[in-house]
Amino acid sequence: MRQIAFTLAGVLLLLLVLVDVYLTILDDRPRVGPLGDTLNRVSWRGGLAVARRLQRTRRHRLLNSIGPTLMPALVVVYLALLTLGFGFIYYPRLGRLFKLAEGFGTPSFWDAVYFSGMTLTTAGYGDITPEARSMRLLAVAESAAGVALISLMVTYLLTVYGSLQRKRQVALGFYHQADEGANVAGFIAHHFVEDRFVGFEGILRTAARDLQELLESHIEHPILHYFHPVEVYKSFPRLLFLTLETCAVIRSCLDEEAYPKTCRHPEVSTLEASARHVLGEFARGFGLGGRGRKSQSAKFEESSRWRQRFSQTLAQLRRAGIRTKPDVDAGWEEYRRNREEWEEPLFRFARHLGYDWDEVTGDSDLLYAADEGMEEPRATSKKEEASQRKPRRRGALR
Repeated sequence: MRQIAFTLAGVLLLLLVLVDVYLTILDDRPRVGPLGDTLNRVSWRGGLAVARRLQRTRRHRLLNSIGPTLMPALVVVYLALLTLGFGFIYYPRLGRLFKLAEGFGTPSFWDAVYFSGMTLTTAGYGDITPEARSMRLLAVAESAAGVALISLMVTYLLTVYGSLQRKRQVALGFYHQADEGANVAGFIAHHFVEDRFVGFEGILRTAARDLQELLESHIEHPILHYFHPVEVYKSFPRLLFLTLETCAVIRSCLDEEAYPKTCRHPEVSTLEASARHVLGEFARGFGLGGRGRKSQSAKFEESSRWRQRFSQTLAQLRRAGIRTKPDVDAGWEEYRRNREEWEEPLFRFARHLGYDWDEVTGDSDLLYAADEGMEEPRATSKKEEASQRKPRRRGALR
């Protein structure tokens, strides 16, 4: 009975590792094995809880260290469970089916774990040797499992870092075209030469394809979610913001009569649909929930910030010589509807990844936009003016 219990426990541990390796590494569907998923989520939530109490620079550095440590940690978990699983099978048979070195004494469970570890890592010191054919075959199977696991993890590591490099390349392209920030008007004006847009549709087409490829990489390798770039422009929230905001500005700001090929080009709809699909997939994958109910004051503050950004975008486009919509009010309503549809889920996604909203969107100069319209101007004392100039805590959605 004791032998059956230990054998059953060992087999269950081995099956758990086998299933987790298949789901995490081999399966191309958007799911992770129970071991990998638990390790990823617990590590990230714990790190995020600590990081939110730190200053912004230290927070990003702490979160940046989590992703690279998750993969070796998962390897250690797999090796430990394989060692224990085979050890459970060896233990009740250690005294009968194995040859022990002279003076070894009565074998214990930890001796079985020791032999299992030496076999898994193919070290094998020879102080414990299987004599029964079944145990020899099992030891060979364990050695093969150890070699196969290490090979799979190395391949997985190379694939993950290849995907990270690809994401950095895409982000860097947006970064330079958007005036090294989140300046969507600058991104659009970058492709406006001699009263017309040059190659802009191709840029939008490439951006949609890049987003789809990056989404597939994150689906195949969910651990990519937990690689937190210190440079915000390399993050997925910034990429999604730039693409969604670009589509919103094209629809709400550009004059359709002056630039019909750009405003009505199908690549604009394709990019917008791709970005929203990617955002929706991430929101569902992280379980970020549905839209929350906002108070009237929150809606007013949000609308004020959007209005100021809309006005600044229009002004910058005009300075670049780009013709804008003659009906500014209609353009503003369309811009507001666009922001209402995607800003809140994107905000939750950015916060889950440890980024403040103003650093993702470049809204640092708009943080006080809402407050400026909340009340009538009044005379203030020097003490009150000094208090108003103090920087606020950033990171909450205005």
